[in-house]
Amino acid sequence: MQIEKLSASLVKLESYRLIRAVRTGLTIAIPILMIGSFSLLIKTFAGYFPMLAGIQELAELLYQCTFGILSLLLTGCLAWGALQTQDQPLAGDWIVPPAAIMVFIILNGGLKLDSAGAVGTFTAVCAALFTSFTYCWLRRKLKDEQFFTPGADYNFNQALTAIVPLLAVLLTAAVFNEGIRLIFHIESFQDVFVLLSNTLFRHMGRGFASSALFVFLSSGLWLLGIHGSNVLENVSRTLFQEGMQINAAASAAGLAPTEIFTKTFLDNFVFIGGCGTLICLLIALMLFSRQRVNRTLAKTAVIPMLFNINELMIFGLPVVFNPVFVIPFLLTPLVCLFTSSLAMGLGWVPMCVQSVEWTTPALISGYLATGSWTGALLQIVNIGIGVGIYAPFVLLYDKILIRQSQHQMSELAELLDEQIEQGKPLNLIGAHGRLGNFAKLLAAEIKNDLLQKPIEMGYQPQFDGQNRCFGVEALLRYTHPRYGKVPPPLIIDLAKETDQLQTLELAVFEQVLQADFSGIEAMISMNVTVDTLKSEAFADFLRAHPVVQGRYCIEVTEQNTLLLNEAMRQRLKEFKDLGYALAVDDFSMGSTSLKYLQSSQFDIVKLDGSLVKNAQENASGRQIIQSILYLAQSMNFTVIAEYVENEAVRDLLKDLGCTHYQGYLYSPAVPLKQLRTVIQKIEEKK
Repeated sequence: MQIEKLSASLVKLESYRLIRAVRTGLTIAIPILMIGSFSLLIKTFAGYFPMLAGIQELAELLYQCTFGILSLLLTGCLAWGALQTQDQPLAGDWIVPPAAIMVFIILNGGLKLDSAGAVGTFTAVCAALFTSFTYCWLRRKLKDEQFFTPGADYNFNQALTAIVPLLAVLLTAAVFNEGIRLIFHIESFQDVFVLLSNTLFRHMGRGFASSALFVFLSSGLWLLGIHGSNVLENVSRTLFQEGMQINAAASAAGLAPTEIFTKTFLDNFVFIGGCGTLICLLIALMLFSRQRVNRTLAKTAVIPMLFNINELMIFGLPVVFNPVFVIPFLLTPLVCLFTSSLAMGLGWVPMCVQSVEWTTPALISGYLATGSWTGALLQIVNIGIGVGIYAPFVLLYDKILIRQSQHQMSELAELLDEQIEQGKPLNLIGAHGRLGNFAKLLAAEIKNDLLQKPIEMGYQPQFDGQNRCFGVEALLRYTHPRYGKVPPPLIIDLAKETDQLQTLELAVFEQVLQADFSGIEAMISMNVTVDTLKSEAFADFLRAHPVVQGRYCIEVTEQNTLLLNEAMRQRLKEFKDLGYALAVDDFSMGSTSLKYLQSSQFDIVKLDGSLVKNAQENASGRQIIQSILYLAQSMNFTVIAEYVENEAVRDLLKDLGCTHYQGYLYSPAVPLKQLRTVIQKIEEKK
């Protein structure tokens, strides 16, 4: 129960706009991080082999245009990510990413390439979020008409409107940076953390306390997107590198080393896989995560992580600004610090006597640093402990991702209902921000899952007044491995928006026609939308699959968009000649619905669900139902009432003259293997 509460709290925390902005921006940056990670790896590896000098130069170019200017690139990505969290799109928002880069340069004290890499990631976050939210706020306060030039190009007018808020953002950033410079006597905002860290360690010696503080601060800074290793570089060089020099000199003189806490010790026994001992998180994701996106990222990051290059995991998962991983990211390296210093203090593992390049893989680095196999064994122990620390948080993160996805699913379904109720054109994929992005993702996964394996179907039986089953409706179902059950209307709309609906409906028809309904003496109805009904591919499919008269029924949805001209009447007649009955879904007394009856092609009409749901409270609705039933008698078609949820509704419909029902009073849609049993149980109640 406590984990559920924590999970719910973290889901709420991650719904905040700032967190979502960073998460979206870092996701956009994943291609940059991947190219940068592999270029750094290739550059380092090629450096050991002179014959690979050409490859090293190429890798260096890729490194410089990715990690070399990582902060600048992240600034643009994060600014764009922040724009995606706005409730409404903003005209002329294209100016925000370059504006954010300008603010970054201001906070950096100028265009300094040595600070444009991973060192300036926190400044990048600050610049991007400040610029995006401030610019959008100012832009909405201004009236477009103030800068409107009649006859001018649209983009020209938007550019003029952007001048004032852009200038205000840049001046505010410049004043802030100047204030920081004057107060702390430093060059820029970027140098604040370096100043504070140097002051903090100024009077500390080289021991467990200073090492623990160093590890904690380095990890904590990374969680905020600040390159902790670079910020604390001066501390590492003056405090811990000196210890390595003392040990190396003692070893050269044939004496025993005396310093446990050295830079090599921290790099190879505490920060295994980089800051946060992230190789443990990588292994925990591969062992315990059931989320495809996490496992894919982990597999992609394996090779760079073996060489302690962890930016892909840091920014791709991401770890930065991720409240779920705060505790293990801080705790794991501290535990490794304790176990490693204890092992060396007790003499179980030799102290470090040899400097080792930070990109050297674990186990090899442990052996080289200590000159003993016990160094490699200590790394294995630390990794095992770290995996155990990260594991429960990986499982928690899985739960949070599921909750977030289910919440987005609900929001998307609500947006669909809202667009339908307001009569708006359906366009979920074109929705602004995270819902539109989620709709695109869900549509792609629906296409991949539904069209490449057997489709999940549910079958809802229909009964008459004597509890005899006269029909079964085949209903599309889809249970997503991560999001759970996806509402069928949402499936249909996303398939339609991505031009996959006809393919999907034909696949459903084919699967239903091939299903084994032996022992079920009822008509099987299948839904089809108007666009598919009108298509030549659907007609060709039915011509290739003639059926026994009255065994299968084509149930037309979205009938308001169907034009009943002579060509369509002939096509419907052909379908009936092929053995298929025809039904109209959601029938009311509107003019469009009545045109269907005039065609005399339809055998069944299904009452509009709103009529049945409100029949007990709405007298007008009851009169409409009676009118439809009167027409049914005179025009010889069957009326079926859906959404019959209880006996009171069923009895009311029976009193009105309706004797064919479908709804939860009898049964929900069930898998085919359960259908015979369900029908048998209900028919036994006659």
